[in-house]
Amino acid sequence: MGGIKILLVEDDWIIAKEITLSLNDLGFEVVGSFDAGEDALKKIPELKPDIILLDIGLSGEMTGIDTAREIKRQYQVPFIFLTALADSTTIEQAKLTEPYAYLVKPVKAETLYSTVEITLHNAAQRKDPTPPLKEGLTIDDGIFVKTRNRLEKIMLRDIHWVEASDIYALVCTATGKYLLNTSLKAVEEKFPAIRFLRVHRSYIVNLDKIEAIEEDDLVITDQRIPVGKTYKDKLMSRLSFL
Repeated sequence: MGGIKILLVEDDWIIAKEITLSLNDLGFEVVGSFDAGEDALKKIPELKPDIILLDIGLSGEMTGIDTAREIKRQYQVPFIFLTALADSTTIEQAKLTEPYAYLVKPVKAETLYSTVEITLHNAAQRKDPTPPLKEGLTIDDGIFVKTRNRLEKIMLRDIHWVEASDIYALVCTATGKYLLNTSLKAVEEKFPAIRFLRVHRSYIVNLDKIEAIEEDDLVITDQRIPVGKTYKDKLMSRLSFL
């Protein structure tokens, strides 16, 4: 996440402070916080944000929707609406600006993180789509995943687990997490079944990385992975016991 620059446009300074702290804790860099759309628009060329969090109700003459139109017209920076306004009329107006997401305040840190990550991923995909996973992968194969402005190679044997993230799949390794532009079902079908096993509707694990089993959880690098009831028998049949 390091190096990702976020511009915040929020007219409530208490909420702006809370969101800034959450983003900093998540490892993002808040390069500026403004309460008026006019001020934010002037600073975009200088601050060069990777993503903009944009409230709909703002100080100044421009609404967040007005600001979004200008962001789209002038800068093509991905933006997320962040607002307490969730009525159908507001949503319909906001949709016309084609935001990448729409978050209703207050926003939990984990929701903020996943929304920012998926927005960045989708923005990169629109600019430079990556091919789908190929058939017949083996444990010694590597896959290329998009991370920021480059493609990074990950060896399948280094993957600890894969978890569902909305309609995408989040690949987890010892060094970081990477979003795949594919579903968990596609991962299950194309990753080598000899080493990767679905253990929950939201998780696929690398069997070689399991360190312990505690009741209905697997332990992998201090992370507890739940085991679904319908997957438990198959998991136990794949493990060796003394």
